[in-house]
Amino acid sequence: MNDYLVKYSSSNFLNELFWKTPNPMVISRADDGTYVEVNAAAVKRFGLQMQEIIGRTSVEMGHMSAAQRLMVLHKIKERGYVKDLDLEIKARNNRPPRHVLFNAFPITMGKDAFLLCYVTELSERMSDTDEKRAAILFKSLDAIEGTGVILIREHKLRQPTLCYINEEAQKALNRKPIKELLDALTGHESTYLKTRTGYYHVRKISTNHSSPLQIVLMERLSDKVYIKKKLKQHNLTPRQEEIAFLAVTGHSNSEIAEKLFISEYTVKDHLKEIFRKIGIRNRSELYPRILNWR
Repeated sequence: MNDYLVKYSSSNFLNELFWKTPNPMVISRADDGTYVEVNAAAVKRFGLQMQEIIGRTSVEMGHMSAAQRLMVLHKIKERGYVKDLDLEIKARNNRPPRHVLFNAFPITMGKDAFLLCYVTELSERMSDTDEKRAAILFKSLDAIEGTGVILIREHKLRQPTLCYINEEAQKALNRKPIKELLDALTGHESTYLKTRTGYYHVRKISTNHSSPLQIVLMERLSDKVYIKKKLKQHNLTPRQEEIAFLAVTGHSNSEIAEKLFISEYTVKDHLKEIFRKIGIRNRSELYPRILNWR
């Protein structure tokens, strides 16, 4: 057993608690976060040998960012401890980050200050019934065709974290970063996106005002519906929208004139104004401008 832990307490109860608890538990220096002791559960969770952990810092190991550590120290200074702080912890081997409830309590060993820390993974707090319900829910979401569903956890000070993405959304995004999708929604209630699998109306929904969980829905649209939705973003008159739609879908000026019972000269005049409003110079730029990401 590490000398620090022996100095900390001669209590068999504390030793039993530290070494046999199923939760990952560590003791680290308060000033720099250097690990001085880790229990068996922490060694298993980190996937390293104990000698590879002791003497390294939480930031160096990637278990906590520098910003997260400063937040922890601020809360300890403010309250005297940290309890059930929702943190995103990096995982090994490029696996998705894990969300944990982080707890830390200051302890003194002689003249030195340390932190006794332990974490509980949020998934481990779920009951068997909750896990079954979640499995049924996710299976149902995966079976949805035509609507992508993405669950993200938003943090004020950090990047949003992906919690879940169904098969439709995975196919649509094709490994495109979630942040790019969220950037397209910034300042908008919804947006229209073109992806490899088709065209989507995308909107973000908050579960409630106090929850960090956000739901992003990607509703697949037909080509024609998507084009009409995109054209409405350009402040066109109803007649201009009608002409622009026919032009985007491959109709010539004469065909547009015939369908709308107007002259080709009138069609050309409308197209000039349409190009001006959309910000393009000619018909060849119309299709790519309308059928693109924001």
